[in-house]
Amino acid sequence: MDPNVRATLLEMNRKRGKFRTEALKRSQERVRKELSGKLKLKKVWKSVNSAIPNLSCSVKCTSSFLHEVFPFWGIMRKYSLRRFLLSDFLAGLTVAIVHIPQGMAYGLLAELPPVYGLYSSFLPVITYFFFGSSKHISMGTFAVTSLMIGSVVQEGLERYEAMHGGVTTTSNSSAGQGWDIANVTQTTMYNTNASTDSVPILQDSGGNTPESVFSELDQMKIAYAMSATFTVGVFQLLMGVFRLGFLASFLSDPLISGFTTGAAVHVFSSQVHHLFGVKVHPYHGPLRLIYFYRDFFNNIHTVNPVTATASVTCIFVLVLIKEGVNYNPNCQPDLPAPVPIELIVVIASTVISYYTKIHEEFQVDVVGTIPRGLPPASAHDLRYVWETFADGLMMGFVAFTISYAMAKILAEKHDYAVNTNQELVANGMCNFLGSFFSCFCSAASLSRSLVQDNAGGCTQMVGIFSSFVLLIVLLYIGPLFSSLPNCILACIVIVTLKGMFKQFKQMRVLWKLCRRDFAVWLVTFVATVVLDVALGLLVGVIFALYFIVRNSQKPHACILGRVPGTSTYKDVKRNRQVYELPGIKIFRFESSLYFANAEQFRDRLYERTQLNPKKLKGKKQRALYKALLQRKREQELAELEQRSLKSKSKKDKRQKNSIEIEIEDEVPEELTDEHKNLLMEQKNEIVDLFSNAWIPPIHTLVIDCSVIDYVDTSAVKILAQIVNEYKDVGIKVFLAGLREDGRNILKKADFYHEVEYNCLYYTVHEAVVISQEIHAHLVQSDPKYLQMVKREFGDTSSFTNLTTVGECSEEADMTSQV
Repeated sequence: MDPNVRATLLEMNRKRGKFRTEALKRSQERVRKELSGKLKLKKVWKSVNSAIPNLSCSVKCTSSFLHEVFPFWGIMRKYSLRRFLLSDFLAGLTVAIVHIPQGMAYGLLAELPPVYGLYSSFLPVITYFFFGSSKHISMGTFAVTSLMIGSVVQEGLERYEAMHGGVTTTSNSSAGQGWDIANVTQTTMYNTNASTDSVPILQDSGGNTPESVFSELDQMKIAYAMSATFTVGVFQLLMGVFRLGFLASFLSDPLISGFTTGAAVHVFSSQVHHLFGVKVHPYHGPLRLIYFYRDFFNNIHTVNPVTATASVTCIFVLVLIKEGVNYNPNCQPDLPAPVPIELIVVIASTVISYYTKIHEEFQVDVVGTIPRGLPPASAHDLRYVWETFADGLMMGFVAFTISYAMAKILAEKHDYAVNTNQELVANGMCNFLGSFFSCFCSAASLSRSLVQDNAGGCTQMVGIFSSFVLLIVLLYIGPLFSSLPNCILACIVIVTLKGMFKQFKQMRVLWKLCRRDFAVWLVTFVATVVLDVALGLLVGVIFALYFIVRNSQKPHACILGRVPGTSTYKDVKRNRQVYELPGIKIFRFESSLYFANAEQFRDRLYERTQLNPKKLKGKKQRALYKALLQRKREQELAELEQRSLKSKSKKDKRQKNSIEIEIEDEVPEELTDEHKNLLMEQKNEIVDLFSNAWIPPIHTLVIDCSVIDYVDTSAVKILAQIVNEYKDVGIKVFLAGLREDGRNILKKADFYHEVEYNCLYYTVHEAVVISQEIHAHLVQSDPKYLQMVKREFGDTSSFTNLTTVGECSEEADMTSQV
């Protein structure tokens, strides 16, 4: 058989499974290699692995984390019973005595039954003991946050009324009087008709307060307050978890002072009608104080004489003891602790009210039913979270800012650090847990914190002792205060506002120190008083941010000069001894460079240096155009000279002089398109004539970037544009002192591809030295350039001097030593 036929038959009958499998494998490997080569999967995977941090959990790391989350553990490990226990116990007892009247008064301010102020003085204090990092602040009720809670409650009631058309809710008192939401006043927020002959003690089998103690109207108010508090807690917790504590720095001290002073005016106004027993419809929103005082003075004839007398007497006694004894420098050394005048007044007023029956006889509003025991945990009152969401965010920011400001002041006084983010977590846990246990928004009280510090409190154990006293009050003593008149609580709140009203003195100080801070204080105060608490804070923040944006838009920019005998450069306008280096301009822009101020940077550079590249380019073009005309006239003059030598006629001499005059006359102030086209046509000749026709005012512009913290891509484009514009007119631009992050951004943004020479130097002095050496070399190597400098500037010593700044400074130092 033919061998070819045989080979063909064998090939046709051969098994092909193995061959096809191997071919498929080879094909897949080839495709995989091509894909990995094109997509660079290994390189991408390697970069991803390098970007992901190595997650490891050691015992040391876990211990550090737990100490950060629970700061009390580290404090209690170093707790000395002999040194701290007695001081903390006495301070805790003192703070608890202040807590009781202030808690009930601020509960009244928050539009809630006063017992809720005692709840808010108990649980948040214990919670802060575990999570807080400050040793000296007193958590609990605070005037500003109580006022904001009251505003939320009133706004919620009016919203509910608008939706349901004036619903009437019935009180659960024995009298069975109904309350209309549309006509509810701040003096009838809870059951004031309870009989004072016997104190009602309502509790379930577990000792907890049942919902039937309060009316449906009170329960609705409680629900709005707890919903807002829950929002505050969640917001503060999230800020702490995501490490957003630095946002508190945007609220400056003048802003906080103006805001708290304006809020104090609202607090005073919300209590003034309690002092006289005048019924006034509550308002909220912008211009609320104007409407309130309009109604107050219209109803001033309804003053209750007994209420007014009790208020005046109480305020007199409080001020007399506080100013004459507690705050008197002569009496303080002899007092082991401040006189608890608030508690004394509360006890005395309760006893007098109980035995004289001023509620029944003289219609003086009293606290009413105070349930015994602790409230049960419940999520039923969180049904208005979405309605109070915006107010809760604002309230959370205000509460944390005030608490952190007080914690920072006391921490600096006692020389320890406060963790901003952990304070956010602590405040968030106080409000988050408190919202389930009938506690409204808590914050650090300025007055109680100072009382705790002055009483000798050393650690957070003060809060444990004060909470123990409050627990006894809630379990056994609370119902005894049911006969306490509301006007007494209002007096305590108003007298406590003295510290806030003293902040008016800051206006005089701020006016002398900084008019900008004075403007922030005044605008925030006026907006808070005229508009509302939340709107006033918003206006103050926006106004303060305006100055921040304005400062970034127009920061300080200056021209630097050298201090004689040194390598230091300072502002020429603020220092008379410095002088500008010849041929060099040094510009400083004291702000970060980003998209918002990049163009401002360029404009300020042109303004301060008085070197606008566009104007310089026009001067350069006129000089080149003049050189081009001169070159053409030289040929005409040469022909005329030859002709005049031959003919020796006066007509040719006059024509020669007229040609020289025409050169000056034909150069316009601004070149037209025709002139520019002529320059483009003669481009090669212009390059030869450049060194002889145009000398820039300076040879180097140094930009001091040592104070520039940040540079973005928009700023890189502006820098490249500046460098190229000055390059076109023969001026080199050097960037001195730019930080590592800025240099990396320049590298990634291809800045070096647009700039042909090295323009980055570590210091201004280095940039000056290099620029002088480059210019000195140019002057020595080009005699024509030196002639142009002499013709342009006359004195060439400053341009031909080869001595560098460093050498000059050394010589000056040696001279000064001699």
